[in-house]
Amino acid sequence: MHPLLEKNLTGTLFPLFSMRSKKDWGIGDTRAMTLWFDVMKAMNLDLLQVLPINEMPPGVSCPYTALSAFALDPIYIAVDELPELKDNLELVEEINSRRFQAGLRQLRRARTVMYNEVRHLKFTTLWKSYAHFHQSHVLKDSALAGEFRAFCQANSGWLEDYAVFRRLKDTHNWTSWTHWEGPLRDRNADAIKELREREENQILFFKYMQWCIHRQWAQAREHAARLGIKLLGDLPFMVNQESSDVWARQAEFDINREIGAPPDAFSDTGQRWGLPAYNWSVVEGNNFDWWRSKVKKASEFYDMFRIDHMVGFFRTWVIPRDIALKPDFDIKDEKGQRERGKRFLEAVASASRMLPVAEDLGLIPPYVTEVLTELKVPGYKVMRWEKGRDGGYLSPANYPPVSLATSSTHDNEPLADWWDTVDTAEKKLFWKLVSGDESRPPVYSKARERILASLLGAGSRIIILPIQDIFGSKDRVNTPGTLGDHNWTYRFPTTAEDFIKKHADLAASFAALVKEKRG
Repeated sequence: MHPLLEKNLTGTLFPLFSMRSKKDWGIGDTRAMTLWFDVMKAMNLDLLQVLPINEMPPGVSCPYTALSAFALDPIYIAVDELPELKDNLELVEEINSRRFQAGLRQLRRARTVMYNEVRHLKFTTLWKSYAHFHQSHVLKDSALAGEFRAFCQANSGWLEDYAVFRRLKDTHNWTSWTHWEGPLRDRNADAIKELREREENQILFFKYMQWCIHRQWAQAREHAARLGIKLLGDLPFMVNQESSDVWARQAEFDINREIGAPPDAFSDTGQRWGLPAYNWSVVEGNNFDWWRSKVKKASEFYDMFRIDHMVGFFRTWVIPRDIALKPDFDIKDEKGQRERGKRFLEAVASASRMLPVAEDLGLIPPYVTEVLTELKVPGYKVMRWEKGRDGGYLSPANYPPVSLATSSTHDNEPLADWWDTVDTAEKKLFWKLVSGDESRPPVYSKARERILASLLGAGSRIIILPIQDIFGSKDRVNTPGTLGDHNWTYRFPTTAEDFIKKHADLAASFAALVKEKRG
């Protein structure tokens, strides 16, 4: 059994973009995360789950739509904490100016994340920081420039392709790489070499931003480790077609087919996700090299990783772009599905010391659970979905130790909202589970602590509570099947610095509950 499963871990699901602090630039950043670790410690929490943090394209806020499976999003850099800023007096003066600070206050006060405005401000400021760094350090071959070069060398396996791709996206007005000139589209060695020489400074800028976010994340993680807090990251099933990975490893992806979900009770036609399919013969031919590399890189950021859409590695619903062809699973027989999923899990589990956690929600064939159990990989137990054959809720106390118990996910409504909208019969059943009696369920504010106590009493080694469910709010992170600014823009209303002071009673009672139930 994995060492992390030898003791209880109790945590919160708290997207990085949602973390508010007094000095943020309108979005959570590495400094805010560091401050929230202190809050977590005060509440007896020792695990933080975040959503994907890879770089998103301009105009996009969904963290599952990334430009790279390796590059982190520079939007999470705490710009004014970069050490090289101390000798860039002109930029420090600009950041401290009344006009700049007024703009920051506007972004900080916004109820939600203003992605376009934040991204523009940060990238503009980071370019000025880089220009000074290039002049004062790179060209003078300083010790700091040596650290930067060492980072670039250590990460060259993905960083070179990413930085070139990122620059090409800018110079091609963000058109699809499939429409670029043939030599660049097909990655002709001479064309790429010429581009690197001609655009060296701009390409280096994208490497610089990755160095910035990597340094700050490492410092934040060190702080978490000192507090005994672990991190659980999220690795999506697939990257966007418009990613450096698909462009760089074209043989491993089939852009003539897309993936999705088959028809079910919720959709007569199924779902199209707009993501390319895997070329499994190539992917398996190199022993899942891309995924193993991705997991190895993620181990620099996390202690555990969530495998999104776990069932897709056993069998993937593939939709041909050619409408004359019918959608279907890429593997038909159960034996083949089971074996591929097992081979994948064994490959990624051995790629690092992290603990894999499988997102196994939805319509899951029994053999998936059997393989997870065999390999001792935790799956999910969402409290309000766990029912027995008699229709009653299963007691969390009986969940298997090798599992992750939770009250909700980022794609579902928080408990407070569910409580107010679920039908009365269902609410009575749930109240019977958490209270032990069949009395009329109370309003959520009075039911909250009983519900949390029931979940915290789960037999699962890992328990995760979304930050909204700890706090009792109805704010959602995402509503699947909808588009708009209400998705992926949620910001927690209180700053990390003020949380304990403003919510002293809630923090103290919750900390006591965790200690009582989890030890």
